[in-house]
Amino acid sequence: METIEVKNPATGEILYTLSECPEEEVQASYKRAWDAFEVVRKMTVRERVEEAGKLRRYMVEHKERMVEQICRETGKSRTDALMAEVYSSLDMIRYYEKNAERILREQKAPTPMVLFPKQSRIWFEPLGPVLVIAPWNYPFVLSFQPVISAFLAGNSVLLKSSSYTPIKGLYEDMLEGSGFVKDAIQIIYGTRATGKRLIDLKPRKVFFTGSVGAGRKIMAQAAEHLIPVELELGGKDPMLVFEDADLGRAATGARWGGMVNSGQTCTSVERIYVQEKVYEKFLALMKEKLEGLRTLEGRTGDANEPELEMGCMTTDFQVKTVTEQVEEAVQQGARLITGGRCAPGTHKYAPTLVADVTPDMRIATEESFGPVMAAAKFRTEEEAIALANASPYGLSASVWSADLDRAVRVARALETGNVSINNALATQANSALPFGGVKDSGFGRYKGAFGLYSFCNVKSVLLDKGTLGPDLHWHPYSREKYVLFSRLLDAFYRDAKPAWLRLSLLVFKLMRLNRRG
Repeated sequence: METIEVKNPATGEILYTLSECPEEEVQASYKRAWDAFEVVRKMTVRERVEEAGKLRRYMVEHKERMVEQICRETGKSRTDALMAEVYSSLDMIRYYEKNAERILREQKAPTPMVLFPKQSRIWFEPLGPVLVIAPWNYPFVLSFQPVISAFLAGNSVLLKSSSYTPIKGLYEDMLEGSGFVKDAIQIIYGTRATGKRLIDLKPRKVFFTGSVGAGRKIMAQAAEHLIPVELELGGKDPMLVFEDADLGRAATGARWGGMVNSGQTCTSVERIYVQEKVYEKFLALMKEKLEGLRTLEGRTGDANEPELEMGCMTTDFQVKTVTEQVEEAVQQGARLITGGRCAPGTHKYAPTLVADVTPDMRIATEESFGPVMAAAKFRTEEEAIALANASPYGLSASVWSADLDRAVRVARALETGNVSINNALATQANSALPFGGVKDSGFGRYKGAFGLYSFCNVKSVLLDKGTLGPDLHWHPYSREKYVLFSRLLDAFYRDAKPAWLRLSLLVFKLMRLNRRG
């Protein structure tokens, strides 16, 4: 059984060790999840919302302790942890407290003429135990949001944490300390091997956040059992800056959008395309703003200071990826505007901007997932769109222009799941907006109404009192019935405004024929 060492990436200190969850405990957790599902599914939406409220109150009361643990294991700044991990989770709960009952309420649907006077309904029913596999970069919020969505939809949840940032004890303390419904959320620790074992137990859905490569493997395994999968994968998000944009604001937005959580954000600004007339001016502004960031460079200790603006990277392998991309780009002719260095033996990589990047460079095509942005210039609107779309990813993007008509036009042309206009990463801050990507960034949507529907069996229902005898389209068939149906179709569908008198007469004849038959 593998032993997992959890380290503070800012100091290298071993925080604790844990053992991979044994097979028998994985199976026991799965059984507890099924038992809990029988309880959760019988709760009303209001009752489940009240349980979520318990978590909200606990998180507000213990937010500092949560921030402390998240910072220790990820290396992110304290403000990043507070706002991205805690605030975003609280805001989602608040949104669902106000809207979950409305979203999950039975819906009426139109009923076609041939089925009159029946009634059509849509019901939203839970799936069963679902599996959420958490990422290491945002170990709390990117697990909590799908977990709470799944629960509110009426499911129990198996949560498999990341082996790099397991935040051991955080969920357990929250669930126990809040008095949350027992066993509805099962916490399981381990490596990818544990994730594979959980999928083989056949949960009713798998929700995964992580890399494209891992997503493909999970999807392939789930396909063997025909388990539905939702994948929230990587990004290579473009930022398009037009010459009429407020360059100071755009540069400030790019700094935050590219450096938040040390760039280890799936929607991080990684590519910046600037209209050629203001290209050099924008690069100068970016250099000034990036070099003014308060980082861990030159400091000892961890990311505990509230005024710290950027912590360190979390994993060795991601530092290696970023280092290789930057060095290779410079060797191929790109300009290093600022940064491009890492303190020896640490994860403290400096805020970095590389300019004059060409589409064939790795830094322009592969996800960096670090505090690195690649810049290039464009001439026309069409060229900007083409550059932005020339990527296997399609998660998020931003458009910066004083001309809102142009900004909206460009936003519509981008192949992406999310767009912010004159802002960065803004769609993620709204719990009412669905979130997800296209192309290699995955598929499916969570948050907002979609976040509940994605964990539901959407059931179609037709209500028939059964008092009017056989339906018009039932057997027996006859030549006369065929002719009447043909005329009915002509009367109803030929024009936008059906001839209701003629329709009524045809329906009456069909009913009389049906009674006779």
